[in-house]
Amino acid sequence: MSKIFAGKYAVITGSARGILKDTAVCLAERGAAGIIISDLLYDAAVATAREIEQATGCKCYALKTDVSKPEDIEALFVFAMEKFGAVHILVNGAGVCPTTPLDEVDAAKWDFVQNINLRGAHLCCREAIRIMRKQKYGRIVNVASMSMRVGAIAASAAYAASKGGLAAVSKTYARVTAKDGITVNAIAPGLILTEMTKNNGYSTDGIPMGRLGEPRDISTVISFLASDDSRYMTGCTLDINGGMYMTA
Repeated sequence: MSKIFAGKYAVITGSARGILKDTAVCLAERGAAGIIISDLLYDAAVATAREIEQATGCKCYALKTDVSKPEDIEALFVFAMEKFGAVHILVNGAGVCPTTPLDEVDAAKWDFVQNINLRGAHLCCREAIRIMRKQKYGRIVNVASMSMRVGAIAASAAYAASKGGLAAVSKTYARVTAKDGITVNAIAPGLILTEMTKNNGYSTDGIPMGRLGEPRDISTVISFLASDDSRYMTGCTLDINGGMYMTA
């Protein structure tokens, strides 16, 4: 397999399990020199870091991070710079996907989702961009959702809003950093079977490919956007949904 990430260091939030764990595996298999496995689930993050390092030789560190806390995000990037001295890739994947009915989403529940899914990602982008501008190089990939296109199917309105906001602000990050050698793109996955979504009652009805997505269906696209193969793409949101939503 081509080592397209040789010499590159990555921070991946929410990467203890699921899509973002497989993203870390994918980058490590393709030569990444080091990855920070950032997650609130610290024990799982430690296990993932150990598993990836043993399998690929990529240097991995686990760090417990609550992205709803600005101080945790600042500490994450301090930690990354202490360990690696550079951050070439940021994948914003930390998030929550509640299934709260619309009439039960009060102010506190709304803010809980936004603070993790949207504000947390913004603050990670801000910290990463400060580093990447000095390097004159960076790749940022934000994990949005198909719910921004069609509305939430099983998730809450707050979730759809947070993911739509993330895709929208990605365009601003892309615009203001383009001359700094930084690209910022987003992805909008469809119905993907993970630990977080396995109880959401997903069905294959309406999916032309006839199956739910798997983490590797997403991680390879993230890998593309994190690589120099996508060097002339910025401000894009790529739909990955088995044909469930199509646009010109």
